[in-house]
Amino acid sequence: MIRLLAFDVDGTLCHEKSEISKPLKSVLTILQKQGMEMVLATGRPLVDLNAFRQKNNFYTPAVFLNGAAILQKDDSITDCVFLDEKDSSYLISLLRQKGYPFVCYMESKTIEFFGSKKRYGHIMGTHLNHEPELETLFDSFELYDPMSFQMDRILKIEICFEDVKTIPGVKEMILNHVNFHAVSSMGFNLEITSSSANKGKKLKSYVQSQNIKEDEVMVFGDGENDISMFEQFKHSVLIENKNHLFDYPTQYRLSSKEDALAEFLKDYFQIKEA
Repeated sequence: MIRLLAFDVDGTLCHEKSEISKPLKSVLTILQKQGMEMVLATGRPLVDLNAFRQKNNFYTPAVFLNGAAILQKDDSITDCVFLDEKDSSYLISLLRQKGYPFVCYMESKTIEFFGSKKRYGHIMGTHLNHEPELETLFDSFELYDPMSFQMDRILKIEICFEDVKTIPGVKEMILNHVNFHAVSSMGFNLEITSSSANKGKKLKSYVQSQNIKEDEVMVFGDGENDISMFEQFKHSVLIENKNHLFDYPTQYRLSSKEDALAEFLKDYFQIKEA
């Protein structure tokens, strides 16, 4: 019996404007009333995650920054897995030398390098449509200050690319020099976390703390940063993403149609009215 549903956010729970559709929200509300536990599992940082939760009135716990930390039911942040300080220093120097726009995510703030806000806006604006939510994220960016920057408090480094063809080469270059986990969640970025931090590992830790078994969990995702969840939990659902191609052999596969997830949940859990 499934007791907990874990959802990736972008491309899974929402497709445009960071909004959960009304049919899906209705199904989720019914399941919650029936006692179903729900968790978000996202690459988003805290400020962006909270904007999504508030906008949709969907206040669940969350694995965020691709498994680098957990936002608990009481909104406390736990289980932080920081990047190795020495490796972070090397990677940051390398990225600054190459001139790639990147940001460093801490628990509750984001540090930008080399005018990243402007370049992020240009890159993301060409791929994503929910501009208001992007502004919330960009407004949280703080300029790099070498006197106050805490190299040992980085949870995730994100790099955005104007030319997506360069991503495989940059990823290989990074992994050849540092022991990190590197995935792309949007097709035009790389998200770097500790090798011991990913969505699957962190979600497993969370469900164990809730005394829920792995075979009582169903996970939903649409991209490379969701593979660790698909590998960890046998009840897995891939949502096709119309914005970037991704494939993985999950238990179930749904189309990118907006209400496909709502219809799947209604059928799977035999919800007659929603």
